[in-house]
Amino acid sequence: MRKPSRSILLDMLVNQGVEYVFGNPGTTELPLMDAIQDYPQLKYLLALQESTSVAMAEGYARATKKPGFVNLHIAGGLANGLSMLYNAFRAGTPLVLTAGQSDTRLLLEEPLLSGNLVEMCRQYTKWSAEVLHGTDVPTAIRRAFRTALTPPTGPVFLSLPFNVLDEEIELHPSPPSPVLSKIRPDPRAIEQAVGVLAKAQNPLLLVGDRVAQAGAVPDAVRAAELLGAMVMAPMLDSSEVNFPTSHGQFGGILNTGSPETRAILARHDVILAIGCNVFTQFLYIPQLLSGNERLIHLDVDVREIEKSNAVTVGIWGDIRASLEELNNALDGSMSSSEREAARTRRMKVEEGNARMREDVLAIGLKNWDQKPMNESRLFLEMKKVIPENTIFVVEAPTSLTPFLNAIDLNEPGTCFINIRGGALGWAVGAALGVKLAKPNLPVVCILGDGSAMYSIQGLWTAARYDLPVVYIVCNNRSYRILKHFMKNYYFPLLGLKDRKSEYPGMNFFEHPLDCASVAEGFGVRGFKVDDPVDLKPTLEKAFALGKPALIDVHVHSGDY
Repeated sequence: MRKPSRSILLDMLVNQGVEYVFGNPGTTELPLMDAIQDYPQLKYLLALQESTSVAMAEGYARATKKPGFVNLHIAGGLANGLSMLYNAFRAGTPLVLTAGQSDTRLLLEEPLLSGNLVEMCRQYTKWSAEVLHGTDVPTAIRRAFRTALTPPTGPVFLSLPFNVLDEEIELHPSPPSPVLSKIRPDPRAIEQAVGVLAKAQNPLLLVGDRVAQAGAVPDAVRAAELLGAMVMAPMLDSSEVNFPTSHGQFGGILNTGSPETRAILARHDVILAIGCNVFTQFLYIPQLLSGNERLIHLDVDVREIEKSNAVTVGIWGDIRASLEELNNALDGSMSSSEREAARTRRMKVEEGNARMREDVLAIGLKNWDQKPMNESRLFLEMKKVIPENTIFVVEAPTSLTPFLNAIDLNEPGTCFINIRGGALGWAVGAALGVKLAKPNLPVVCILGDGSAMYSIQGLWTAARYDLPVVYIVCNNRSYRILKHFMKNYYFPLLGLKDRKSEYPGMNFFEHPLDCASVAEGFGVRGFKVDDPVDLKPTLEKAFALGKPALIDVHVHSGDY
């Protein structure tokens, strides 16, 4: 039986288990939009701007561990979505991004809206291609999904010319084969790592996002407990829950952008880095490692092992399978004295971390009645009223630390943070994708006011499809993250202790953003909180609605 290739494409999406097509259509997508109405199994989710579409697909993919499927409009629409594609690429999120393209018979004439879509996406994808014949559609779709799902996972891109989707072909799509990719580590690497780790005096575990993506959090916990090690999460590689934050050995976030990190790392004789980049930096900090630490890097992404720092042992393989073998080998080889040393270390680590948590809580309570309120109060009050099993989506750069200090995150898949890519405008859409993936669980999105405005029109999609996400905007009336970095730029980077900034282009003080009113304009219930005493009852109202809601909370802008 012959069918247009657009129908074959949709047949294959159904076979791949796709539920949603995220997009914003244009003329070059009309063949697909015509065909999709004959496929009730596929639900088209409309966003008003392309970055929201990609962010929704990315949130959905993170929460389900299945590829999100996106369809955008030729060069202009694709360009609007590129910042969110960048985020997905940096986070290793499996996406199949597609865009319409001009009729191939016109491309030589450089028609309106056309462009080299493949090159636009190549640097931020695992694979980028243009489908030139209808008969190539099945091959392209199969390859796209398999490439996106094969670890290290990531996005792919397909350009779909207008006339190619109209070509009739004969094909009977077969069910996709599962991606079976558990690569076992080299036994010699495991043996060498055990020899170093068992004799460590003060080991440190660093856990990154590929731990959660591999389903290996329990294995990371077992490794930490066997070694009695301090555990930390590198800041720019921690967008998921890779270790239970209330575990006694979890020592918090390691800020790889601070010169103080060098001293922290130097306390440890052995560092076991699991599923993280060593080290992702934003500002140049030379020589984070002193040279005395022995580094063991276990990762499924072979490109990251010894990319930036010399390793004593590199272990390449599936993270869960590799950790299982490493833990079993450690458990079977540690002497009684080594086990006793690990138990003693663990007690000291837990005692030190408990004192640190008490100090952090005391700081949060110190300015409890401050007006505008500090974020510590915001998140501690929120903690009292959030429903059980809430999933958090976070894009509030300078509010992240008080959020992490207040909220226990112990289960993988309960928090997703825009930290690895950093392109703003992600969270409004990502939260909707998470809600679609987990419709029976509450979803709370924490936003900065600046972050919210990059994609505020995503609230229309929340209202249109009745997706009950509660958005909490930390409105500090500024780009506070830039002010923070300006201070760091003066000192310690330039050594200018007396230089003061007027923070040009960083303040909304004279004309503050009214996010609650904007939300109402999109059909989402908006609340404003200026007085800290109103916070708790407002949170309770928003959670009780069972509808999308936004709470605009005036928070302190800091000492700027």
